[in-house]
Amino acid sequence: MAGEHDEWLPFDEPAPGLLRQLRGHRPVGASVLVVALIALAVGVVALFRTSANQAAAPATLRSVAPFLGFDPYLAYDAKHQQVVLVNNPGQIWLWANRSWRMAHAATVSSPTGCCGAAAWDPELGRVLLFEAVPPGDAQPLTFTYAWDGASWTQLVSVAEYQPPVGAYSMAYDASQQQMVMLASVGTPSGALEIETWIYQGGRWRRRSNLDSAAFSVISAVGFDARARTLLALSGDSTGTGTRTWRWDGSTWKQLAPSHIPPESAHMTLVNDPGSGRLLLLTQTYGFGKRTVTQTWSWTGSDWIERGPLAVNDLVPYAVTAGNDLWAFQEIPTDSHGVRTVGVFRWNGAGWDQVAVARVSPARSG
Repeated sequence: MAGEHDEWLPFDEPAPGLLRQLRGHRPVGASVLVVALIALAVGVVALFRTSANQAAAPATLRSVAPFLGFDPYLAYDAKHQQVVLVNNPGQIWLWANRSWRMAHAATVSSPTGCCGAAAWDPELGRVLLFEAVPPGDAQPLTFTYAWDGASWTQLVSVAEYQPPVGAYSMAYDASQQQMVMLASVGTPSGALEIETWIYQGGRWRRRSNLDSAAFSVISAVGFDARARTLLALSGDSTGTGTRTWRWDGSTWKQLAPSHIPPESAHMTLVNDPGSGRLLLLTQTYGFGKRTVTQTWSWTGSDWIERGPLAVNDLVPYAVTAGNDLWAFQEIPTDSHGVRTVGVFRWNGAGWDQVAVARVSPARSG
């Protein structure tokens, strides 16, 4: 738990590190895909730095901040009104009342925090989590869990039919009343396809795949509350743009927006609780080859860029939590053993930085 030396950094204190941007590349075969996914999620260490154009000062708060790692599971527990985060070491953290607390350390019976996705399932009344344990000498294993506010319960046994090992994004379709997950997987021929899986009635079912010859390993899915439909983004074959799709409950239809957001190694679709519009967080190179986190808004027919997050060169992890939309970004350890986590809140037009927390390395490793 928290040590006595945890504190909130002064806003104008420079944060350490320099970004090493992660980019997805199309694998040449199924085995290469698995290796690439594991390397992307586990074996790559990113370095970050804080932008010089930070605006509003953060609140003066004291809190414990989690080690985020790369692609932690992040979902809102609507029943208990708290954000649940599982990081790469498998620690379980809860965000509520603008502060973090650790719920559990990693255990053998809980998710590992690697290679999966999580989302709130109103039918279950719990957070649903799917993950694939990376293969070592044995076959890769996939697991389905549910969070009840205090602990994880395994719902689907290893022997049952489950999605294959790949890269995942997941969201609940309130219109069709089903959990939809996209799994980017390699085929025996070396091609790549995005499979669509539905969790309903206590089991996973394969429905259809995105009908295209080439896609990036990157995909994102989210529910458009205004149109009452599920939307998905995938990388195109060139790696320079995205494709937008709409789910009708059985198939995907490709849309033709006038503006195309850039594809990045980390894309997130979240709902703006004020307007009900979907927001996309993605990344692109700006001036001087710096990486800028962009925010795009879906109008129902087109993508409109809303401006960058207040901090550049950082990978954002965002989640809608009731009436709030939060984004969390981490700066890894510097030479003095200091790690920081920034917290941002969407105000309907842009991002306000709430706080920056200093974290002890002993608690985050």
